[in-house]
Amino acid sequence: MNIGLMDVDSHNHPNLALMKISAFCKKNGWNVERYEPLLSGEQYDRVYMSKVFSFTPDYEYFIDADEVIRGGSGYCISLVNGKEVYDASKDLNLPYEIEHIYPDYSIYYGKVKGIEDTAYGFMSRGCPRGCDFCHVKDKPADGRCSHKVADLSEFWRGQKNIQLCDPNTLACK
Repeated sequence: MNIGLMDVDSHNHPNLALMKISAFCKKNGWNVERYEPLLSGEQYDRVYMSKVFSFTPDYEYFIDADEVIRGGSGYCISLVNGKEVYDASKDLNLPYEIEHIYPDYSIYYGKVKGIEDTAYGFMSRGCPRGCDFCHVKDKPADGRCSHKVADLSEFWRGQKNIQLCDPNTLACK
């Protein structure tokens, strides 16, 4: 299969879900590359698009792929009457075998400064606080109870820095 990965937010922070999808696809022997709309002349079997932030506009141009899968918080949170609203029906969780695979950091080499020296991942999900501005409480995989989801060894292999993406690191026993 020919797989394209598109970080819709495309800022200077890696998209962890795309790194895990890349690792899974490569493990299965598929061709994987970042989808660069203006540079790519490729036809893809599947393009995975992911965005974290709801304020990031979606990529609305033609994508040369048999299948396009959109996921991430940016797709399941929308602005309604000036307030962000979480829609569980649009929330796609990664399958277990992808969620727990070592991320493919190489897709961000040369794109994100320091990626070679930093491990990114979640050790816990959920937060007991339930703040109005936050959607963690609404997500089925997260919720109002902080719980362990991974060991450090799932995403750290001796990198100099570790960046935890946990919503509330100290709330988990």
